[in-house]
Amino acid sequence: MPTTPALNEMESLRSHISQLASLPESTAPTVSAYLDLYKSKDYLKSKLALWAVAARSTLSPQTRGLFDHARHDVERVIAEDWPEGIGSVAVFSRHGESPFHLVIPFSVSLDLHFDTAARPAIFPLVQLKDRFHRFVVVIATDDASRIFEVTLGTVSESILTQRPELGGRLGREWGREHFHQRKRESDHKFHRDQVTIITNLMSRRGHNHLILGGNPRHVAGLREILPKHISARVVGELLKTPSGGDYSAVLEQAIDTFVEVERAESRDTVGRLHEQVRRGGLAVVGVVHSREAILGGYAAELVISEELPKSEREELTRLATERNLAIEVCEGDELLATQGGVGCLLRYRPEFLPDEAVAV
Repeated sequence: MPTTPALNEMESLRSHISQLASLPESTAPTVSAYLDLYKSKDYLKSKLALWAVAARSTLSPQTRGLFDHARHDVERVIAEDWPEGIGSVAVFSRHGESPFHLVIPFSVSLDLHFDTAARPAIFPLVQLKDRFHRFVVVIATDDASRIFEVTLGTVSESILTQRPELGGRLGREWGREHFHQRKRESDHKFHRDQVTIITNLMSRRGHNHLILGGNPRHVAGLREILPKHISARVVGELLKTPSGGDYSAVLEQAIDTFVEVERAESRDTVGRLHEQVRRGGLAVVGVVHSREAILGGYAAELVISEELPKSEREELTRLATERNLAIEVCEGDELLATQGGVGCLLRYRPEFLPDEAVAV
């Protein structure tokens, strides 16, 4: 599992999303392309060409030349020889009086998608950030422990801690009882060293999730001495040891575990929205009321469905990003489906807000 390029780190992704959200609207078309590099270059070029023919016909004759220049930028990105660790690329290009060009590589795969509008299409990036935050995985065996920071689905940092070798001293220097006592002491020190690294890493990087894996004895030992504020962040345990020093299978399982945790947290957020709607409390649903809550400054979090129409989805996502609001992306929720595909949890409920703003 390759180390993620610097551009893939969460801080950079947040920065890129903010940059794209604040890009002023222009009469020149902005082309947004999300390229799945696991597809062949010929396939990507063919899909781009088919989309471009249809998209170009919707533009005014005055802007078609600018669109062609932006499309050629995407073609050049497709033609590049990307490193093996890069699974997808997002490209944003605009020509004319306010030119703009940005290419963001990712180790994870993104769905192939093309768009042209007055502003960049940022929802796929917001969706990616919502699904793949950073988390820490500890895989402990009898001989060593590896502590991984996983960012956007790939390893961005790996720390190895080795334990002292005791086996050769049994019978030669120590009796069996002495040996087991020293082994318990060694285990405890081994676990304390790991906890120190975990605590420092999670504190320094602001991680909220930890997955423990490896030998069940060491997983239990770590759980026992984790500080309460770190223990509360443990979201999964994988009682599985690496095979022949290959950690990839355990890491892949950890990523699957984390994705499921993220889905559960998304369901919890939607559940809070449901509860507030039922109480006529700190929530609104629907595009109009959500837009007003964001613009009015009383929205705390945007809860948005993947099924929301693209133009409204992009607008509300951009407005929330500009105001640094939390954004939760969900799918298949019945309440949102019947209320226009979007809602907001509120910081407070203004007196002027009508009851129908929360009616189901």
